[in-house]
Amino acid sequence: MDFDFTPEQLELKERAHKAGMAWRGRHTSWDRDDASPYREVTESMREAGLLGLTIPTEYGGKGGTALDYVIVVEELFRSSQSWILGEPPFCTTGPGPSMVLLAEQEETRRKFLPDIVNGLKGCAIALTEPDHGSDLTDLETTAVLDGDDYIVTGSKRFITGSPENEIYAVFARFDDIPGAKGVGCILVEKGTPGLDLEPGAQFVGSRGLPHGEVHMHECRVPRINLIRGAGGFSDLMTAFNMERLHNSIYSLAFAEAAYEETVRYCEERKSFGRPIIEFQATYHSLVDMHVAIEAHRLLTYKAAVTAIDSRFPRPLDSTVSKLSGATMLPNLTQQGVLLHGGDGATLDFPIQRLHRDAIAAMVAGGSPPVLRNAIAAQLFPGHRFRQHA
Repeated sequence: MDFDFTPEQLELKERAHKAGMAWRGRHTSWDRDDASPYREVTESMREAGLLGLTIPTEYGGKGGTALDYVIVVEELFRSSQSWILGEPPFCTTGPGPSMVLLAEQEETRRKFLPDIVNGLKGCAIALTEPDHGSDLTDLETTAVLDGDDYIVTGSKRFITGSPENEIYAVFARFDDIPGAKGVGCILVEKGTPGLDLEPGAQFVGSRGLPHGEVHMHECRVPRINLIRGAGGFSDLMTAFNMERLHNSIYSLAFAEAAYEETVRYCEERKSFGRPIIEFQATYHSLVDMHVAIEAHRLLTYKAAVTAIDSRFPRPLDSTVSKLSGATMLPNLTQQGVLLHGGDGATLDFPIQRLHRDAIAAMVAGGSPPVLRNAIAAQLFPGHRFRQHA
């Protein structure tokens, strides 16, 4: 498989590098305070031309490919050492705008996409519920048609950057149809009567952009805000695969960061009069870390280059790469902590933050057991599996 970058992609990578380096060194305070200048970060990404990467130009996007997205986000993560830098490309290219692309009406795309893909209005995915997470089709949030509007009622949690967003892509049950056939998605705008935003739980890792909850009490939403109603779940999951690709890039970039920090430490730390990197147990562990990263890199890039229309990652490829990252990154950062010895348990070295950041890689976009369910259903068609995602 050819992963050679075009001259245009190399230029894109260089722009991403410069944009990320401009914020390098800020991640420590963002992690400590669980706050960041997200609007300023988004504006800097807009100035660098790194928003709306795969969205067609007719809606204000760059019309690029999923591989372009991987190149940009990986470099932003790597150069800035912060997950925050990947959020503006994600929010303007990822599952939110990708789902809007699948809207039943052209008017819906024209209404929402230009502001979303240019970072003027944030669009967050509102999927997880207080009592429903892994089973994406067992939703209690409902959308009931009433004339020219839908009445949306329900609660959502774990919404990244909830206070910063103006639009929520809400997954709901339509027409009281049970199971996956009844699940669709509708856009609920901030300021809609009955929409309440509340602070969410504080995370131990991936800090700097607070998570929140959204509660909808009979919100009246115009029909034009509908993306897909009953029967649209499988199409929505096609767009959702952008999240799993993003999760995979996250795992790749932060594994690279953990590896580099650990190599640096092992070269500088001395024991028995020698750098500890010269001991076999140490360099064997470092070699294993390198091999794990390179294997995951191939799966991540494959998910990008095999994307449908060069835009929507295929379900199997994106889920396999996401599962790879969800298992590889926590194991790798833990090994990094161990190689740091007692220093790995302090706040004085970046490896502790990277190990905390690895927690999100395990659960965001689907936990490993759920991903294995999804992969099994695709590998072994014709058999009955409990399918959650």
